[in-house]
Amino acid sequence: MALEHLEVPKDISFMSNPNHSNSEANSNLASLNQYVSIDLTNLDHNIEAVTSCITANTQLWPVIKDDAYGHGAIPLAKHLSPVVHGFCVVRPSEGARLREAGIKQPILVFEPPNECSISMFSNHHLIASVSHSRHLNLLESGCSYHVNIDTGMRRLGASLEELPFILEVIKKRTDLRGEGVYTHFYLADDPDSPTVAQQLDQFQHLQSHFPAEWLRHTANSGAIFHYSKHLSLLYDAVRPGICLYGYSAGKRAIDSLFPILSWQSRLVHHQPVKTGESVSYGSRWRAPNDGWVGTIPVGYAHGLSRLLSNQMKVRIHDALYEQVGSITMDFTLIWLGENKLPVNTSVYLLDAQRLRANIWAQKTNTIAYEITTNISPTVPRVYVF
Repeated sequence: MALEHLEVPKDISFMSNPNHSNSEANSNLASLNQYVSIDLTNLDHNIEAVTSCITANTQLWPVIKDDAYGHGAIPLAKHLSPVVHGFCVVRPSEGARLREAGIKQPILVFEPPNECSISMFSNHHLIASVSHSRHLNLLESGCSYHVNIDTGMRRLGASLEELPFILEVIKKRTDLRGEGVYTHFYLADDPDSPTVAQQLDQFQHLQSHFPAEWLRHTANSGAIFHYSKHLSLLYDAVRPGICLYGYSAGKRAIDSLFPILSWQSRLVHHQPVKTGESVSYGSRWRAPNDGWVGTIPVGYAHGLSRLLSNQMKVRIHDALYEQVGSITMDFTLIWLGENKLPVNTSVYLLDAQRLRANIWAQKTNTIAYEITTNISPTVPRVYVF
């Protein structure tokens, strides 16, 4: 069936699907029932918003872990490479994939090294995060590392009790390359939390035990936008994460950030319903009057949370329509009212204006991070300028 209404971006860069070449991916857009569009112009704008908060000599180390929060780590890393100093990932396998894709910048891995992953640090020139003396003893000769100090997160990072042992091993392992020391704020998403200053004071004292030439970094997205103007927390580098993708780290909106992700599908079916008739599993919604229900081929298998059932809206042209009934594994229903919209009509689930991921997050008692990372990798990504 010819696709007449799906709004395909004009300036397509590529799709992050290794099974298709660029030309194949572009030609296959005509047969897609859904895709995620990543706006690289908005990404550039968000980088500028970050740099407006920091000094000119502060390095940028974007956090592109977990496939860049669902946006596509390799395409974004390639786009950002000319303007950033390094990247942060959570697992060494992520760093290996970036290296294989041609990324040359330093790559910091958050997850501590272990016996199974240690060779990847050497083979792909990755920077290890050290939270314990045993991590240093695992590293192969020539490896680089940053020391992660726990100042309150209690997730990763060296404890106060462990730091003397780490410093002792550092003196012995002269065959390794110590390059940085950092910590992580756990309430920087709250613009009024006293814990940020408390953690900063602790880090300021502890980092003095490490060589002066090492890179120091503390600031995540929340710290960059909420605290950089009145606390000296930037040091040598910052680690922007969720802000790159257009969202605030907390509840307070940041007007200078634009979401970079849109999610588009299309109507594949429509049918009439009469007043009082139910739709979908569980009869959780009934038609308020005679009208039309449309079907889009997106469900919780693709990352559309079932918790959004009867709570979300979609955009068709410039109008918002209610999603109705239980969201199912592969299909979702939309109340069209009296508008019998044609099959193939384009439907936006998420966009950068009225349908943002943080709206879904509020309705499902979660955060925008979870919304974007939950979008299945089977949903094609398209990158536009």
